[in-house]
Amino acid sequence: MNYSEAVEKEIAGEENDVRRHKELWGRISGAYEGGGVNLVASVLNQRGDKIASEFDALLTEVRKKL
Repeated sequence: MNYSEAVEKEIAGEENDVRRHKELWGRISGAYEGGGVNLVASVLNQRGDKIASEFDALLTEVRKKL
């Protein structure tokens, strides 16, 4: 068993969370194998940008309701 498989095996939690965590780990692991640390940083930056964008959209909805 390689490192990536070992980490994926250790991911625990609620079913929906586990699925999302394993998906994210798969992206990180694949990025590392495909392009090293720089590609991992790019994948994480993209994910962070998506989270920030979703948060901003939700915040805008809340402000409209207030």
